Amino acid sequence: MRPIARAALALCLLIALAACSSAPLLPTATVVLRLTPEQRATPTPLPTLAALPTLTPHIFCEGADESFLIVGERGRVTLNDDGRWLNLRAGPGTENDVIAQLAPLEGFLVLDGVVCAGPYAWYQIDFRGTVGWIAEGFEGQYFAEPWLPG
Repeated sequence: MRPIARAALALCLLIALAACSSAPLLPTATVVLRLTPEQRATPTPLPTLAALPTLTPHIFCEGADESFLIVGERGRVTLNDDGRWLNLRAGPGTENDVIAQLAPLEGFLVLDGVVCAGPYAWYQIDFRGTVGWIAEGFEGQYFAEPWLPG
């Protein structure tokens, strides 16, 4: 072979080798793991319950009949056989002054009670703006009774 042909062949081989060595590499797959926080279910809020009423403890006065008037509710004087009016007193007990009298079926608002004094269960009431105390009953006869709306 001629020297020029050999040189050209060598040059071609060099170019081919250079091309092979600089050839781009094939892309390789890369695995990337990304951790995300776990999505938690949002709890559904429960409905709010209305407040329960405060119950008044039932108090039994020694020697008195069971009480039925309810603090915070209305009451009225019972209609009795003899048409007696109910005394409204300055304090719980028969020794306190009578400040007003309520006719049968007169209504009132019960403010406080029960206070035991003597053989009676006493309640503080508001009768037309006058505040005083009444005895609920004695020996099976009730002077006052609950008068609930209705």
